[in-house]
Amino acid sequence: MAGVSRSTLLSMLGSDFYSVELPSVGASGGVLVAWRHYLGAAVETHVDNFCVSIKLSPTSGSEWWLTCVYGPQGDDNKLLFWQELRDVWDRCQGPWLVLGDYNLIVSAEDKNNGNLNRAMMGRFV
Repeated sequence: MAGVSRSTLLSMLGSDFYSVELPSVGASGGVLVAWRHYLGAAVETHVDNFCVSIKLSPTSGSEWWLTCVYGPQGDDNKLLFWQELRDVWDRCQGPWLVLGDYNLIVSAEDKNNGNLNRAMMGRFV
């Protein structure tokens, strides 16, 4: 996203969108969250190292948090990623939805080979 101008982004999405982005690092990662104006405003946003969080205030209904993640590849960074999510959870009071690519697995059945990191799998619960 670092190489995409605001005008290019608006031409792709349309002018009736708000957006918040976390640029990719190297050839992977990055998060773009976009929503239409008529759905409501974002009353608070946070861009962290591995995620983007938005407190949405719908035109009808209660405020809620959306966090979109792109998890890192290396084990050291995965530990930082988990700490960041804990910090985001503390900050995002009220209803909270987290989605995205965690780059983690929950069970051995999710892996296509026997190279498993069970300690890291145990953190994803």
